[in-house]
Amino acid sequence: MDTLNADGTWDRLGSIALLLHQAANQVWSDADRATADSPLHDLGLGVYLAHSQASALLPDDYVLPDVDADEELEERTPLQLLTKAEELTRPLPLHRPDLVHGSQLVLDLCDLIREARGLGY
Repeated sequence: MDTLNADGTWDRLGSIALLLHQAANQVWSDADRATADSPLHDLGLGVYLAHSQASALLPDDYVLPDVDADEELEERTPLQLLTKAEELTRPLPLHRPDLVHGSQLVLDLCDLIREARGLGY
């Protein structure tokens, strides 16, 4: 077993990335049906960037499972997905040098949750 993943850190980050991928897809889908000046476009971009942040924290050789096949994720709202992603960050060892940018991900998730709530998600 990879000693860095012995505590489940990479799998936890992988799960966060999957949740954010699904949330971004759902928000972009809603934004496509909205007007051009809809705040959903901003939220979609923010979620997409958070997904990129989470993915960038993963090792290059980490393989994410196929999220498109997970029906359970499709049943959740973007707010539920964002909230679950934020909950998964809580036990992350953000003091580790390889996760130093994880703190920014946590802050961004909190901002996205607030924005999603403000948009009625």
